[in-house]
Amino acid sequence: VFTPGEFTLYASVFNLGAVIGALAGASSMDHIGRKRSMAFSAWPHVVAWTLTVFLHDPAMLIAMRMLTGFAVGLGCAVAPCYISEVAPPDLRGPLGASIQLSATLGV
Repeated sequence: VFTPGEFTLYASVFNLGAVIGALAGASSMDHIGRKRSMAFSAWPHVVAWTLTVFLHDPAMLIAMRMLTGFAVGLGCAVAPCYISEVAPPDLRGPLGASIQLSATLGV
């Protein structure tokens, strides 16, 4: 059971992880490429959500929440670049906008 302070930290640490993930995404795209960066962004999700199922310690749950935020930030940084490179010219605009639209709608 979370205390009010732990719950506040649990809710906010996701955003901190996302900022770190977005910054890491820019670097990873240069070093390993867009496609590999997209594939890599799935692993923190898998690890964080798998461990979240089994963990009960609030500190570890908070750490897994931050790891999930890292993965989201990484994916959100890499996906638009990847789509703009692989999409046909006539679909680049709509596909690029679909990422932001999906985020806005909560998909």
